[in-house]
Amino acid sequence: MLSATRRRVFPASLLVTGALSAGILGSTIPAQAVPAAATTTVAPATTAVVPAAAVPAAALTPAQIATARAVHVAAVRRAAAVRVMKVRVKAVTVARSRVGSRYVAGASGPRRFDCSGLALYVVKHSTGRSLPHYSRAQFHATKRITKKQLRPGDLVFFFRHGAHHVGVYIGRGLMVSATNPRHGVRVDAVFSGWYGQRYSGAGRLV
Repeated sequence: MLSATRRRVFPASLLVTGALSAGILGSTIPAQAVPAAATTTVAPATTAVVPAAAVPAAALTPAQIATARAVHVAAVRRAAAVRVMKVRVKAVTVARSRVGSRYVAGASGPRRFDCSGLALYVVKHSTGRSLPHYSRAQFHATKRITKKQLRPGDLVFFFRHGAHHVGVYIGRGLMVSATNPRHGVRVDAVFSGWYGQRYSGAGRLV
């Protein structure tokens, strides 16, 4: 037996290896002796909701882009149609509100009118636009339309190029106009009787 001073010191790793080969420690190393493997924490997956407006145009197919444009154009047209309808309704309302007013040459409201004075009054208060105070000039200042295209709020003219008379069309073949000192502002038929024989065209501003 070796004395304490002569004992050789063996590394711990050699002792463990020898013990394993002899079956003293068994064939496995306890779990707690196994170094813990490095682990990486993975954050749970999340689904990001991207607003439609943030999707770049390049992400859309040509068909989707064409559909989006068509929808936009349709919406713009509907909004424009609504605005025009409101203007037409207002024009008819203003024209009807002047029925019974006096006819005075050169007058343009609010209670005395000649024919072109009434037309410019109605246009001004329904569209905000200004017209010259003369029926022939108003004829040339408006867009030509046919009888089939007539809508409430359009202007109707009589004699060649509207040289004699102008009225505000209110639908159903009727107009409001300042006729003469005897009858003042009233509702008349456009396409029959005296006016029907002298009808020369219609004009549109909206």
